[in-house]
Amino acid sequence: MPSGLEALQRRFVAAIVEGDEAFAAEVTGGGKLTPAGAVGVYRRAYPARLTEALGETFERVWRVLGDEDFFATCAAFVPTRRSASYNLSDYGRDFPEFLESRAELAHAPFLGDLARLEWTFKELFHAADNAGLPAAELARSASSGCRLVFGEATALLALGHRVHAIWRRDLADDSPLEPEVWRGREDLFLHKKDGLVYSRPLTPSEAAALAALRAGRPLDEALAGAEGLDAGTVSSLFHDLAESGAVIAVRT
Repeated sequence: MPSGLEALQRRFVAAIVEGDEAFAAEVTGGGKLTPAGAVGVYRRAYPARLTEALGETFERVWRVLGDEDFFATCAAFVPTRRSASYNLSDYGRDFPEFLESRAELAHAPFLGDLARLEWTFKELFHAADNAGLPAAELARSASSGCRLVFGEATALLALGHRVHAIWRRDLADDSPLEPEVWRGREDLFLHKKDGLVYSRPLTPSEAAALAALRAGRPLDEALAGAEGLDAGTVSSLFHDLAESGAVIAVRT
């Protein structure tokens, strides 16, 4: 059974989130506030703070939708999703799927993928830097049958829409987003180095090779299985991997 304090806390949450009116009868109002008015302050503050958290994480989605539609979307999302963490930056993990489920947003089907990119960026931004191998050591250690170990501050995104350019877009740019901007799939590689998050669009062959490498496939198998990967592309890809510090170990 919950302790007296825990039971009180649960009742307080129920009063704020679920509208339990009985709790207000046991609250003493402050100043000119009635008990119901005191509880009402928290009822209004709770969704407002969660909406603020969504706005901080999904800034580009907000920019695309505009204030009215973004706040209306948040108003529909927040009542169905409680915050389950003490850290508000953890709130909104399933916001991308929610965006894709909204019929009124069907005119912008790329919003879910844009939100996934923003969520990934947020996660990497708060992660510790990769302790990547120096470029010379990576070049010396890599062999045909080796396996590359990637740091946690890396991400490979396979998206159904081209959203990288929208994400990188100047927030002051008001030009319309025509379908040719976002139509078509896109693969992205993101990593954190020296406190900054970097992103790189990938060709389909680069994405296939990186996915295989991150899954632990031997280097020669991963490269051979990536259709259309030529020697120049391999050289460029490994140069970028070495510079990124994303590879933290090489196993033979």
